[in-house]
Amino acid sequence: MQVLDPANRVTSLAHDNLPLAARFFVAGSIWDLRSNSKEILQAMRETFDQVGSGRQADLQLRFHVDSSVNAALWSTPHFRALDHLYYATYGPCDSMLVDQMGRRVIGSFSPAAARDLRHWKQTVLPVLLGIVSASIGVTPVHCACVVKGGSGLLLGGESGAGKSTMALSLSRNGFSYLSDDCTYLSRTGTEMRAWGLPTPVKLLPDAVSHFPELVSLDPVLSLNGEWVLNMDPTEISNVERCLSCAPQWLVFLERKTDSQPVIKPLSPLEAASRLVADLERMPHIIFDQYEYQLETIHRLVDRECWVVQHGLKPELLARLLAEICGSA
Repeated sequence: MQVLDPANRVTSLAHDNLPLAARFFVAGSIWDLRSNSKEILQAMRETFDQVGSGRQADLQLRFHVDSSVNAALWSTPHFRALDHLYYATYGPCDSMLVDQMGRRVIGSFSPAAARDLRHWKQTVLPVLLGIVSASIGVTPVHCACVVKGGSGLLLGGESGAGKSTMALSLSRNGFSYLSDDCTYLSRTGTEMRAWGLPTPVKLLPDAVSHFPELVSLDPVLSLNGEWVLNMDPTEISNVERCLSCAPQWLVFLERKTDSQPVIKPLSPLEAASRLVADLERMPHIIFDQYEYQLETIHRLVDRECWVVQHGLKPELLARLLAEICGSA
């Protein structure tokens, strides 16, 4: 088996000719890409909006494809971190090194990996955004998000609380779909924006009972070890996608056996503590990036925050949440 020597590849990448160049707008940040791969460039174009020159880039990407290697992707990527350096490997000849302090990413890939656009769009690029988020002033929150009139409803809760199902149910009833599991927050001055990615929605297999469109799908193993159904949310009737909004409401979903729902306002302190619990801690050398994310969360919860405890079917809960948002 041919194995990549990461140290040698990272050194030589600085001298490789990377003739392709493009800049992309990603969750409020600008990414500058240099590569020798048309396939990687295409994957970026299908995931993010391409922009011209102007504003200084927040992140530099240098992705090289080595045509001399021949290896397949692994089914599960692996990650290691040391201080501000983050190493990710997706196969024996496919890896990237993220410098969170220098806001740089260097990657070397096999031709087979570069050609797998689906893998880039569904795994490599979303994972990369999660890794570099703190470096570029972006804060990921473990929430689904739907949009009404440009205003966003964030849906938090533990895994299995029904965030994805509820996002789709609301999106069939007057809202637009933005995200199902992770929403990215950026801020400029006093303005805050919530962002999603054009990735598939992930639903637990029992969601078939609520969405007949899923019946033909086979479960796949997700990165967190759960079996899920993946699909484009717009394939569900009446669902439209939105990629950005101004967050206005924050609701945490909690399941209970009694179908009678309980709605309680949540203090900003309690709402922030729930979101911060899912935030990745930064090493001391880049702790200022973590503090910026904390400030973003504390600004987010300075809005209407609620806990909804329920045992309702998705369509009934969707009506209740729409009433909370004044959208019924």
